[in-house]
Amino acid sequence: MLIKNKILFRFFFLLSCLLVFPFPFNLSEKFTWPDEVMQSIYHKLIPWIGKNILSLENDITNFTGGSGDTTYDYVLLLFFVIISALATLIWSILEKNKVEYQNLNYIFEIVLSYFLGAVMISYGLYKVVPLQFSEPSFFRLLQPYGSSSPMGLAWTFLGASKGYVIFSGLAETIGGILLFHKKTRLLGSLILVPVIVNVVAINFFYDVPVKLFSSQLLVFAILLILPDFKRLKNVILNTNGTVTTKYHSLFERSKWKITIKWLFFAYVLLSCVYDVYNTNKLYGPDSPKPPLYGLYEISNFVINKDTIPPHHKDTVGWRYLTIERLESIQIHRNDMKRRGYKSKIDTVHNKIMMESFRDSTKKSILNYLKTDSTLTISGFLEKDTIYFETKRVEKKDFLLMNRGFHWINERPFNR
Repeated sequence: MLIKNKILFRFFFLLSCLLVFPFPFNLSEKFTWPDEVMQSIYHKLIPWIGKNILSLENDITNFTGGSGDTTYDYVLLLFFVIISALATLIWSILEKNKVEYQNLNYIFEIVLSYFLGAVMISYGLYKVVPLQFSEPSFFRLLQPYGSSSPMGLAWTFLGASKGYVIFSGLAETIGGILLFHKKTRLLGSLILVPVIVNVVAINFFYDVPVKLFSSQLLVFAILLILPDFKRLKNVILNTNGTVTTKYHSLFERSKWKITIKWLFFAYVLLSCVYDVYNTNKLYGPDSPKPPLYGLYEISNFVINKDTIPPHHKDTVGWRYLTIERLESIQIHRNDMKRRGYKSKIDTVHNKIMMESFRDSTKKSILNYLKTDSTLTISGFLEKDTIYFETKRVEKKDFLLMNRGFHWINERPFNR
């Protein structure tokens, strides 16, 4: 059994069911209704608990989304723990006869293995492409270290090394795949525990808001190792032999059972691959680039016929123009403060339509002239007449991107 103590087994079984639901229904876009129903209930219940029972100072209005560590997430976890504890108490009182949990343990192990496997395959493939940690953007390359957040620094650190990201992604993917077969489940768990420990450490020490979920995955991986802990201890510490594990099965071994299992595995794997493929086409390295894609360093900036010399305290002149995303242009002033505009680029008439993100009524049309290495822009921007010349800067011009790998280093290159 995963947990020999029956009370703890009941508690973790109930809590895990609450945590993983609506898996496996959420693997298909056609079965989103269970998740939608539960979320609609939680989005009303959890804010009510926060206000009326916990007496939180602020109402809960942010739900799980970009951050997995919102107040809502913590209160929801507390709610799950309390519900699981109460259900465990009732279960323990009502269960008077000694019951063996072999079948229930089999289901518990399958659910944890398949859930953790599906999550790790998904996370792993998002690193292998890579999508989760893409190469540093122009904005990150221009940003001083001291101005970045710990999470932003971690994302830059990881994204700067494609090899490391792919390596960690392969470890997650391989570990996840091994969880789908009972004879390789232990090996998969042993691979995933140190991998997830590293993820948890980054999340905690770089303030990445996935602390709760990554910790949950780590607990699941450890639970899958517990039944074989004594065997591992005997082999590793005592160098003793060990006996073969006898696997309990809820169903008789048959071709139908094996077929269903591997069809489910294939569905999980193909779903993850399909999701990564689509995301890559929309937002990843293979996504469409804007016509004037690039980073441009401004060498001559004129506004209302006044030439503004570059100075780090100047708030009028521009230093960089960044065109990295579709329908978006970013401008860095001389003091490196950033300002963004919605944009549409007309390559036929060499015009750029710009609109303020803050005020949609502020629209402008600029003219541009482009060569392979330069970009000149002129026209009216809001109430000002501007003209500036730029020189294209490549990502390979930055030391972080061009240093590369060296087998031999006569001395440390720590810049």
